[in-house]
Amino acid sequence: MASTYDDVTRAGRVGSRLPRPPAPSGGTGPQANSISASQARAARRRAARRDEQAVAAWLRELAGRGR
Repeated sequence: MASTYDDVTRAGRVGSRLPRPPAPSGGTGPQANSISASQARAARRRAARRDEQAVAAWLRELAGRGR
């Protein structure tokens, strides 16, 4: 079974490579970041808080179950 899985994944990788689109030839440089560092920090804090709340809810659920 492992050889079938390997064959499928290898076949998918070989044929799935798409050529890169050509780089823009205009005089524009790289685009500026669309998100500031403070916005990124705030997003990370929100994600961390959401994860903490999920863990707390999971622990409360476990505590409520009978042993």
